[in-house]
Amino acid sequence: MELDVTHMVEDVDDMPMLSGSRAELGNDAGRITWNNSVSYGKDRPLLTSDDMRDAARAHFREYGAWTQEEIDAWSEAELQGIMCQDVAAAIREMESFDTYEEYEASDQVSSRLCRGDDGRWYFYLGI
Repeated sequence: MELDVTHMVEDVDDMPMLSGSRAELGNDAGRITWNNSVSYGKDRPLLTSDDMRDAARAHFREYGAWTQEEIDAWSEAELQGIMCQDVAAAIREMESFDTYEEYEASDQVSSRLCRGDDGRWYFYLGI
């Protein structure tokens, strides 16, 4: 499943506030980026259907960082927030390359973010 994240790619100046590091934002970077991601997700939800929410939960299970019970217990705000944070990290990763073509050709990126034939940007949720 693909999420249309064009608005996030176009809103590139906000991405460090959703996925910034301690070096960028100081010792409270985790709290700052989490609060900002939850707020961003409330204002601009990426997951707009139950199928999308299920795909996102499956996506985060792949990380191995949370149990199924923990993932199932996430509130709507938490699920939207972590999704926004993950997409923001992918966007920032892409921006570290000089061109989209270099990013696309690299074998050292997640490859979940791509530009569609329609010119829009998509984040892939799946295996």
